[in-house]
Formats: sequence, structure tokens, C-alpha cells
Amino acid sequence: MIIAQISDLHIGYAGQGNICKNAERLRLVVGALNGLKRKPDLVVATGDLVEKGIEWAYTDLKNALKQIEAPVYLAFGNHDRRQAFGKIFPEFPYADGFLQYTIEDHPVRVIVLDTLDEGRHGGSFCQTRAQWLDARLAEQPKRPTVIAMHHPPIRTGIDWLTIRPGAGWVQRLNDVLSRYDNVKHILAGHIHRSIFKSFAGVTISVSQAIAPQAKLELADIDPDVPDGRILLVEAQPGFCLHLWNGEDITTHSAQAPCGKTLLRYDKKFAHVVRHTLDLDH
Repeated sequence: MIIAQISDLHIGYAGQGNICKNAERLRLVVGALNGLKRKPDLVVATGDLVEKGIEWAYTDLKNALKQIEAPVYLAFGNHDRRQAFGKIFPEFPYADGFLQYTIEDHPVRVIVLDTLDEGRHGGSFCQTRAQWLDARLAEQPKRPTVIAMHHPPIRTGIDWLTIRPGAGWVQRLNDVLSRYDNVKHILAGHIHRSIFKSFAGVTISVSQAIAPQAKLELADIDPDVPDGRILLVEAQPGFCLHLWNGEDITTHSAQAPCGKTLLRYDKKFAHVVRHTLDLDH
């Protein structure tokens, strides 16, 4: 199966009634997903769905997501707000007041987590949420499972967007995941860059954003001393495809549009594929 991931859409950034560049960027990615020869089985949007958690922005988001030719599932980021989201997307289930649910109808089970702490930029994963995750994993401890969440529970080197050392919510999540060996991968967003690491013995990938990207800069940052560094750049909108081959997950990172076509698999260039597969020897 293929799980497509989009993240950090920030729809409504320009304000109500104004042209939203992030909505235009989303349309480019939707076109790329719909144009794939092998379509994703589902699409997961890992948070920061809108810019300010306002109802009209969620309405704009809902209209945009209708264009995707695959089932779409949503998670919360720090820019989202539960009450406004619930009015526009009443079909999504809550557990103990949190947007946490499972996606069951595929070879890999997907568990969506809620790491939103309204009013704060950083992540949260309280005991209530941890108990819910523990119960869900205990239900099917042998089934291949992917976790989808907004805040990556890892230090990334981009300090102004990353977790603080020793964050309690990260240890709480680690404690739960460490008790199971069937979690195959973690999908996250928030950093607006492609990042790959491991956490609690599980591979984790952070997706590029639909919105502008974070500048790659790994120097320490002092929150009290502005140093003139670039924080965000106007890069192409990105997404990920996560391929489950029956044994493990392979993550591919891409941008839309992908670039000028240089070679096409037609009769003229059919020999290229045969050559790369060593079928011409």
C-alpha cells in the first residue's frame, strides 16, 4: 500500500477573502498525487491544517481536499483549534476530547495522534492520550502499524522548531512505543523540512511542508540575540509517499511540480529501462 503524506498546509494565511498562496501550493500537490500512475491508498495531513484555527479557513481547506482522489485523514498541529475544526469536520472521531483515531481498512494500520496543546507552539502528549495509544496498540500487538502525528518527538538540529531536551511528553510517548515491536514507522511534520531519524526504536520521517520551507541551518540559535539568519524560504511545496511492501516502509520525499520532463518511458526510450534492469545483457 501507499500512504501519501502532506503537512503544514497553513491555509488562510493571507486572511479571509484574499488569495492564499498556500492554497495554490496545495493545488499543485493535489495535482501531483492525482497524476500518479499508482494512486495512494490514503492521504494523511499531519497538522497545521490552517493558519489560525478559524472556521472559514477550515471550510476553505475542506473544499480544497475534496479534489484529492483518495480518502483523506487529518491530524492537528499547533496552529489548529479543536472547536472550529469540529464544526467543519464533524465526521472525524475524538477520544477523550482529542483528535485520535485508527484507520483500519488497509494492510497497515494507521494510528493518528493529537499532539496539540492550544496556545503553545510545542507539542504535548498527556497521560490520557498515552493511555489511549497504549490501549490501541494492545488491541492488535502483531499488526503492522504506522503512527501519524504533527510534532516530531526528536531533536532535529533546527532548534527554533524542535523539541526541548527532556520534554516530558516525549518520554511519555517513548514509554508507550517501547513496549511494542509492531510499529513500523512514524510520520510527522512541523519542521517544514525533510528529516529522517529514529525514535523508540522506530524509524521516523518528517515531511516537507505545503507552505514555505524552513531554511536548512544547523547552527545554535539564541532566542535573545537575533543574528540575521534566514528562517523560511520560498521553495516548492513538498509531500511524501510511504510505500509498504509487506515487510517494511520506504519513504520517498518529493516536490510539486517535479520539474521539466527530460526522459519519458516510450518506444524511443524503452531501452533505458531494460538497460537499468540489466535486461540487455
